Amino acid sequence: MSNISISPGKNNVGAYIKNLDLNILEAAQIKEIKNILDKYGVVFIKEQNLNSETYQNFAKSLGQLVEYPRLKGLENYPFINVLERKPTDKSVVFGGSFLHQDTSYLNKDRPRYTMLMGIEVPKNQGNTIFSSGFNAYKKLPEQIKEKIKFAKGIFSSAGPISKTRRELEARSGIKSKEVMEAEHPIVHEVNGQKSLYISPGHLMKIKINENENEELKKYLIDHVNKDEFIFSYEWKKGDIVVWDNLSIMHKASEIKNCTRIMHRITIK
Repeated sequence: MSNISISPGKNNVGAYIKNLDLNILEAAQIKEIKNILDKYGVVFIKEQNLNSETYQNFAKSLGQLVEYPRLKGLENYPFINVLERKPTDKSVVFGGSFLHQDTSYLNKDRPRYTMLMGIEVPKNQGNTIFSSGFNAYKKLPEQIKEKIKFAKGIFSSAGPISKTRRELEARSGIKSKEVMEAEHPIVHEVNGQKSLYISPGHLMKIKINENENEELKKYLIDHVNKDEFIFSYEWKKGDIVVWDNLSIMHKASEIKNCTRIMHRITIK
């Protein structure tokens, strides 16, 4: 019997998992972590002590690992991407201006989960901002819920967040002009809970019965950015955070004049 316990994050966004050592996971604990993800969308596991091998093994216990499009992984660990912010960097950090869901512009192989591990964490900077699609959907007016029941979003790698992706590609020595685009329902259901799938950093259009609706697009983007759906997570070195890309949007907060290094794995 697992003895892990949880406490919800601010605004009921995600949950902290306590009494857990990811170096010695049991099958029952893995199942419980997935159940918590289904309910809360994101889990925060504080101050773990994992190397690349054990970090990747934990990710494998949750599903099949996915290589991130057009970005290179660590040597010997191709599924682990390095997200590094340097003191000399001047641009917006890691899509910091835009909530998003990873690779929503893919038709297939979108990750179900994204996982980050804190490698080098600046003090009082570099939080990750999470927005709950579960909570945002619940608070929509009934007429909006009815209106978007069958709506589709057009998501593109050339969306507002693309500048950040191009910078990461350049660091990896990758040059790509291909624009990837996909169409997905903007309402998803995860274990009986409905969630908004908006990804403002990639969303180009919202279509209802093949007609574009710019006003609805703006309304929904403003909605998921409301403070009541947001939790700002403060990192410490060794922390592991896992979230469900169908129900949780995220972005990094602004970082200035310091180094921040995270290791990312995506899982389907």
